[in-house]
Order: sequence, then C-alpha cells, then structure tokens
Amino acid sequence: MKRSLSIELRIAIFALLCVLPARGVAQAPANPPSAPHSRDAHDWKRYRYNVDGFTVEFPAEPHPQPNDSKTGTRYVASLDNGNLAYFVEAAVLPANLNKSSLQVFDDYINGVIKGTKSQVKYSKDISLHGNPGREFTLENETLVFQFRLYIVQNKLYQVLVVAMKDQADNAEAERFHSSFDLL
Repeated sequence: MKRSLSIELRIAIFALLCVLPARGVAQAPANPPSAPHSRDAHDWKRYRYNVDGFTVEFPAEPHPQPNDSKTGTRYVASLDNGNLAYFVEAAVLPANLNKSSLQVFDDYINGVIKGTKSQVKYSKDISLHGNPGREFTLENETLVFQFRLYIVQNKLYQVLVVAMKDQADNAEAERFHSSFDLL
C-alpha cells in the first residue's frame, strides 16, 4: 500500500507544482546552502540560503532545483518513502505584476485547488516581519497540503508540507513552517 501511496503523492506534487501560475522572468542563480546546524535528535537541521534570502529547518537534506517556471529555486526534502515532503520555493515575481498580494494569494490557492482537486480546510492572512502572507490547508481524498505564502518585495516564498492524510503531523508541519525566516 505504501508504494501506491508514494506514487499518488508524487503525482499530486507534480500536479501541484505544474499548475501554479508562472510568476517571474529570470532564473535564480545557483544557491548552495551554508553549513547546517543540528537543533535536536530528530535530524532537523537549519539551512541558510543567502541568495534567496531565507533560512529554514528541514528534517532531511533538501535538494535544490529550478522551479517549473524557471523563476527561482525549489528546495525539497522527502521522507517516509516519498509519502511526506517539505518544500520551500523562492520565485521572482514579474516586474509588471498588477495584482495586490491578496489577489496573488487567491490566484495561487485557486490554481492549487484545481490542480490537486482539493478543498480549502483552513485559510488565514498572516505576515512575516511586516510582509503579507497567507496560511492555508487543502485536502483531497488522500493528501493534506499545508502552505504558508509570503510576498517580500519582488519574491513569492512558498513554504509547503504535503503528506498522506494518515501521516499529516500538524506539530511537524508547524515546526517546519515556524522555522522559516527571512535574512
């Protein structure tokens, strides 16, 4: 059963990442993390990405890759045979974007809902150091998607945990989301 769940999770993640609207104009430069610092016995480590302007804790080594629209970098750590994944993406927004942060968040959520065939279970406006954000949780038949989005100047930061419903751990997701910070 785990094998089929892993495949389903990978398909959902692929759909999720492919349906998000294009958000930028130029690919971000390579961005190796600085040396990680262990925080406790659960293998959580803090990673610092100077070029993308953030720091975050991952429970496993993240793998950076260009995002689908080539406007930034996606950092992904996968656990439990691919049934649980942690993401941070930093994407450059188009210079001519004529939308408010609320419109960007609404469009993003609507794209994810459509691409993952999910429903909103929770949504709340938030902020990080005075920058607008949105926290929301989506669910479909088998998956839980826990997001935090932030707009900081010309960047959209996407902090996401995707898990099978039976593996969704709110404490772990909260730890990941809360560890995200700007430099």
